[in-house]
Amino acid sequence: MADFSYGPIDIYVVEFEGAGIAPGVRDALLELSGSGAVRVVDLVVATRDADGNVQVSEARDAGGTGGGEFDELDFNLDVELEIEGLISTADIEEVMADIEPGHGVAIAALEMRWALELSSNLAAAKGVVVRTERISAPDVNALVAQALDADALNADALREGI
Repeated sequence: MADFSYGPIDIYVVEFEGAGIAPGVRDALLELSGSGAVRVVDLVVATRDADGNVQVSEARDAGGTGGGEFDELDFNLDVELEIEGLISTADIEEVMADIEPGHGVAIAALEMRWALELSSNLAAAKGVVVRTERISAPDVNALVAQALDADALNADALREGI
């Protein structure tokens, strides 16, 4: 097995209404981090006010060290962040280009802890991951619902033909 310090990192952009991170969004991140399923590597919250101005808050780690150019807006996430500053100003600007006034986003860099062992084992076996894709949960659930509806329609049509 290859000895990796980190597994794959996914960037999640979660949009919400209002001027601050929705408590449920924050709680969801803390719960997953506490369970060990993921590691919150970096987290930034950006909001656009009614006048179109953008405010950016970078999470501070449990030790309160914070970091980056937005220190005065930092908030405490109560977890130890691994790579503060991984989410760049360019990343924030790109995401905020499509955000309407009165809305904000949480941009979270999440390490998939379960994938660390898989990545290490693949590398040790000389396997090279050349591409990964993620299908969002809403899309997967919509596709499954469509497939189940199609199966139900086919079953009904089959029954009518009997």
